[in-house]
Amino acid sequence: MSAQASINQDASATVGKDSISVNYENTITASAVASVGNEYASISTEASFKTGTEASFGAGLDGNNVYASMSYSDTTEAHLTVDAQAGYGGVGASVGADAYAKSGTEVEAHMSVGQKGVDVGAGASIGNAVGIDATGTIGLREASATAGAGVSIGEHLEAGGSATATFDGGKATIGVSGDVAAIIGVEADVSVTVDTRQIQKDAVVVANTAVTVANTAVATEKVVEKEAVKAANVITDTGKKAVNSAKDTCNKIGKAFKKIKI
Repeated sequence: MSAQASINQDASATVGKDSISVNYENTITASAVASVGNEYASISTEASFKTGTEASFGAGLDGNNVYASMSYSDTTEAHLTVDAQAGYGGVGASVGADAYAKSGTEVEAHMSVGQKGVDVGAGASIGNAVGIDATGTIGLREASATAGAGVSIGEHLEAGGSATATFDGGKATIGVSGDVAAIIGVEADVSVTVDTRQIQKDAVVVANTAVTVANTAVATEKVVEKEAVKAANVITDTGKKAVNSAKDTCNKIGKAFKKIKI
């Protein structure tokens, strides 16, 4: 188990060749974490608290993709989260839950458009709320699917949504999320990612296996053919010997009849 607390006061601005970012933070945070697990499964819990103001803005060019994002929050909030994971042999699953209470204002928007696809979204909330969010993920070597849902209650207004359709590093991702809240809020998220590189690797394995099976079949066919020729030769030789033996017997019988005097 570990615990920490900090006072964070920072303001920065960075300008690069293809990007710009501005960040501001004036918060107080505290958290405690406990976890247990082995090579196949793990579970962890965290309690956290934060109060203060945060703001950020960033924009730029990433290759052939244009991106921009901004966020602002002035909140006091407390969270209790639980995360559990299990996996073996390339197949895994994880679940998470976040129970929270918060008060304040939050605004967020982001955009990414270009060669890798489209990812856009925005959201805002104001007021007081308590709620719980939950997510679950199933992962295979070739693909993963994530789904989430949440509910909140309080004197608050909240609205937002996002959508993504991207292809990056061989991974294709399609996802949508949205939330609408007025006293009682509901949130839903679904995302699916397919690793085309793993599919290509598996296809190569299947192809190589097919070639191996085909080679084995050809080799087996040759062995069968060779043995069939041997068997045919044996049968032919046996037949010839039987015919010759029959001829000899007939000749002997004929000679024997000729010697008989009637």
